[in-house]
Amino acid sequence: MKLSGVAVLAAAALFLLPLPALAADKPSLRLADAPGQEAPSDGGDNSAPDDSASDSSDNPFLPGEQLLGVSAGLQIPWFILPKTGEGAANLKLGGNFGFQYQYFLSPGFSVGGDLAASYNATIGGLSLFILPLCASASYWWTKLPFEFTVFGEAGVYMMRENHEGIIDPMAKAGVGAYWRLSSGWSVGLKPTFWLIPEIHYGNYKSLTQTGGFIETSLSAVYHL
Repeated sequence: MKLSGVAVLAAAALFLLPLPALAADKPSLRLADAPGQEAPSDGGDNSAPDDSASDSSDNPFLPGEQLLGVSAGLQIPWFILPKTGEGAANLKLGGNFGFQYQYFLSPGFSVGGDLAASYNATIGGLSLFILPLCASASYWWTKLPFEFTVFGEAGVYMMRENHEGIIDPMAKAGVGAYWRLSSGWSVGLKPTFWLIPEIHYGNYKSLTQTGGFIETSLSAVYHL
């Protein structure tokens, strides 16, 4: 071999010797760095937690929770059917007061009871006093800081008019809109329709009539 060839080979060897060291120091290209490829999983569970396993709920009114409510407002005579004389126009604007309890059986759905009282005077100077006692079923949902409910009630009432009393079944239906003041209290409006049949039998059957009233109340709810 000529000296010049030996010199060329020696120079090439000196140039190539650092390459393995440089290759060892350079980080390898990950698949995630390659276009259109994803990095392999490292075996850990990086997925988001399963919502079904979470204790949270879309409806914050959970089973076992309880509510206490008080309400007070106006009692508006709407109709008396069949109309006799002046009908509902014979009654003046009155007032009402109520106390409620609710227990949640499932998210948003509650059952409970409602004790209320209302008073209306008549244009003839008489008075109409109604005391309902009802079982209730309600559904609640929220869009914080607001809470909403729809409800229905059925029960009995005691009515006293001009010193004469009667006990009959009745029904209510209504809605409520509340503002959540704190973790314990909500306040709002609760309009409710009262359907009150006055049922008579025998010789007095012709006196049977049905009254409709609109309760428009301010309401406060305490979350137990």
